[in-house]
Amino acid sequence: MFKRLGMVISLFALGFVPQFGYAQTVRISYSGTSGQNLTFWVAYEAGLFKKYGLNTELIFIAGGSTNIQGLLANEIGFAHVGGSSPIQAILQGAEIVILATSYGLMPYGLVTGKTIHSPGDLKGKKIAITRLGGIEEAAARFAMEKLGVGARNVTLVQSGPDAVRIAAVESGAASATMLAPPALFAATSRGLNMLADLGSLKVNYPTSTVVARRSYLAQERPVAKKFLMAFVEGLHLYKQKKSFAIQVLQKYTKLSNQEILSQTYDYFAKNTALVPLTDPAAVQNGLPTDKPSGRKVEEFFDNSLLEELVQEGFVKKIAKETR
Repeated sequence: MFKRLGMVISLFALGFVPQFGYAQTVRISYSGTSGQNLTFWVAYEAGLFKKYGLNTELIFIAGGSTNIQGLLANEIGFAHVGGSSPIQAILQGAEIVILATSYGLMPYGLVTGKTIHSPGDLKGKKIAITRLGGIEEAAARFAMEKLGVGARNVTLVQSGPDAVRIAAVESGAASATMLAPPALFAATSRGLNMLADLGSLKVNYPTSTVVARRSYLAQERPVAKKFLMAFVEGLHLYKQKKSFAIQVLQKYTKLSNQEILSQTYDYFAKNTALVPLTDPAAVQNGLPTDKPSGRKVEEFFDNSLLEELVQEGFVKKIAKETR
C-alpha cells in the first residue's frame, strides 16, 4: 500500500497529473478593445475554453508588444494581438509563432480633428496610437504612405486606449488617430472626420492573430490544440449568434449605443474566417519593405494544428452543431 502511495506521490511530483476532471490552467490575453477582438471574447464568455479542458484566466494587456513580452516571460500562454507585434518580435529573434488569424484585413480608419481637411494638413502633426510597435503604428504608417504624407513627416505619440485617443483629437492634443470599429463609428458620430478608411482598400493583413511561444507549442501541443478547438467553435458561435456577440461586445467596450454595436458586428462578421488559417500573403504585407530581412514568410506562422482539426473532421462537426 505504502509502495503504491509513494509511486503516486512521485508521479505527481514529476508532473504526471491524472486527466479525470482535470482542467489545465492557462493565462490568455488580448491587446485592445477594438471589434477585431470580439471572436476571442465570445469564445471566453461562452465557456468554450473550459469545455475543452482549459481553466483560462483572461487578461487585458494594452498594446501588442507588451503582450509579446508577457509571452516571452512565460506569464501568458496565448495572446490575441495584431500581427505587427509578433512579426516584429520574430524578426528580432523571438521564438514567437502565429497559430491562427481570424481577421485578415486592415480595419482602421484615420480619424482627424475638425481643423484637418486634407492629408497635407497632417505634415508636422501628432498622430495618437496606443503603443509603438503595435498594429496601430503599422496602420498609421500605411495610411501616411497611401495618402502621400510620408510617415517620416508626422510624429506618432503613445496615448493609450481608444477613448483617450479620441479625447486627444477632440482637445487638439493630437491631430489624428487610428481607430477600428466600434471606436471608429463612435468618433465619427461625435463629429470627427474620417480622412481615410483602410478597410475599404481590402488590403490583406494579419489583424487578429493568436500567438504563442514556439517552445510552449512544442511542450504543450495538446493544450494548444484544445485552445484552437475552443477558438474555432467560438468563431462559429460568433457568426450564428449575433445577439450574444453584441452583448459581449458591449461588456468589453463599455459602449451602450446599440446601433454602433450592431454596425461593428456587421463590419467584422462579413470578413471573419470560420477556419482561421493564416494567409501567407497577409503576413507578407506585414513585413517591413524598407529593410528586407531575407526570412521566409512560412517562418512566421504554423497552420499545422488547424489543418489537423480540418482533416480530423472537427471543423465540419462544429459547423453542423452550431447551425
